[in-house]
Amino acid sequence: MTTATVQDHAADGTSGRFPQTQVAIAIDTAYVGSVGSGTIGAGVYMMDNQVQQGSQSEGQLELTTQCPVGQQIGFTVYPIDLGSGDTVVITGFNVSGGDVFGSSGYPKKQAGSGNYWVGKAQNQGSQTYQIQVQVTPGQGGGPYYINWDPFITAV
Repeated sequence: MTTATVQDHAADGTSGRFPQTQVAIAIDTAYVGSVGSGTIGAGVYMMDNQVQQGSQSEGQLELTTQCPVGQQIGFTVYPIDLGSGDTVVITGFNVSGGDVFGSSGYPKKQAGSGNYWVGKAQNQGSQTYQIQVQVTPGQGGGPYYINWDPFITAV
């Protein structure tokens, strides 16, 4: 497992700061292996550190993250069974509706950090976005490419 340093996490080129909003995504890779690629309706568990800001649906597929405008948002993904040898990697983001990220806040993979992406809530409002993840079973098969559509609200 790659261990990222604080310097790896700055989306704006500065070092020494973690994004204020953190989104952790746990993937049930055995479930994904049983259903294959595509839009997924189960087996993904999203959590953030913004419950006190009003985030909803913690631990569910379609988390609604709420954060202040101007905050950076870090995204990372893990296989639930760390001993399986399965790997999960964020491969990209798409915006389905809304413009919270704007063009300059769109999530980007952070160099040297393994599997960590950082975006920024540039605009007030709500947005639906898709996360694309590659799931590779450690015992062969796949890879599988899955996506789903959580939400973000910037206030």
